[in-house]
This record gives sequence, C-alpha cells and structure tokens, in this order.
Amino acid sequence: MPKVIEYPRSSLKRALELAETVDRLGGECTDQSAAHHMGNKVGGAFSALIAAAVKFGLVSNTKGKLKTEPLYQDYKLAYSELEKQAALRRAFLSAPLFAAIAKRFEGQVLPAHFEKLLIREHHVSEDFASRIVGYFTEGAKESGIIAPDGTVNSNPQNITGEGALVAGAEDLIGPINTPPELKPPTDTSTAFIRGYTVRVTGPGIDSTIAIKDEEDLEIVEVTLKKVRKLLKVQDLL
Repeated sequence: MPKVIEYPRSSLKRALELAETVDRLGGECTDQSAAHHMGNKVGGAFSALIAAAVKFGLVSNTKGKLKTEPLYQDYKLAYSELEKQAALRRAFLSAPLFAAIAKRFEGQVLPAHFEKLLIREHHVSEDFASRIVGYFTEGAKESGIIAPDGTVNSNPQNITGEGALVAGAEDLIGPINTPPELKPPTDTSTAFIRGYTVRVTGPGIDSTIAIKDEEDLEIVEVTLKKVRKLLKVQDLL
C-alpha cells in the first residue's frame, strides 16, 4: 500500500486560491481547467496543490474532477472576519499533522528544533521538512492559531493566560483598537446626549465601548466576563 502523507505539500493560502478558482468555474471543474486558469500545468506540483486543498477540506477530487466543499463555502460566505478566520482555523486543523502539532504545543511557543522534530517524530521527508515548517507557521498565523506573542492557541476562546486573551480578544469582543468614532468625545455634555461609554483597560486590553442601546450592554458583559476569567487564571499562578 502507498504511504499515506499526513501533511499538505502546499500552503493554506495556495489551497484557498485553488478553491476560489474552482468556485469561479461554477463550483466544480476538471483539474486541467483549474490548472489552466491558474496559469499552471497538471503535473507533480499541481497535483500536490490539489492534494493539499483536499487535506484542508476545501475541495474534493474525484478522478480529476474538483469540487468545492462546504468548508470553503463557510469561508466564502462568512458574515464577518470572525467567521472567516474560524473557517480558516477549521481548514488548517483538517490536516492531520497540523492538528497534532497544534494540540501538542497548545499554549507554548514552537521549539527551535521544530524542523528536526517533524523529521524525527512525524516522519516528514527531509526534502520537505523546511517547507512544511513554513506552511505550518504561515497558515497558523493566517488562521489565528499562532498568537502575536508566538504561542500556539488553536482555540481562542480557551483563556489560559494573558497572551491567550490578547490573541482571542478580537474574536470575542471585537477589535481592541477602538475606531475613532467610538472614542469618548472631550465634550462630556455631548457624550451624555449621544449615549454612554465604558472603557476597560488592563494588561493587553484597552477597549472603549459606546452604549447606545441594550444590545451594546451585551458587549460590555462579554468583555467583563473575559476579564473575570483572566483574573481567575492569575489567582492560580
């Protein structure tokens, strides 16, 4: 039996480009047609790209006939950047090796010997190891699995420390950098007429929330809930 390769031999970004091409061609097409529209030829490199897109769950391949999968539709039709990144996360973690690495190093920074680890423990070919390192780190950053501080966090809602809160803050309560129109005006009388504002500041967070109706209060409650969880974590340290 041929050896099953548990890692994609192309990047998540390129796999998305293939899925987008198939989508533009009506949602299904031949591999020759997709290759032509991407300026490629059907060969080893393009076959590897197709296999990667299949591993990421973005397309299916049945005897050279490509078709977009529901996961790609979730990405394409996302209502917000939050939904789009969630779809990217699911796609990234659909690759068995990437899911295993994310689980193993959850809450940690990838080790300096990551490439050697792939070769020694996951039997990645030495010819591909450096590229797989690039595919993992690039895709993990794009999908929000690697936080700004370098830690691996496959579930942004799993608050395990200050770094995790910062990494998942935009997913949970919106952008930390408040848009100019939501910053408190210097004229307090005008602020009272327009509504109320609540500002929450602390390690890794500085968010000002404008309250104009009851729905805005829900955002405040979510923000305070996340701060409460962080405080509990700090008490355990």
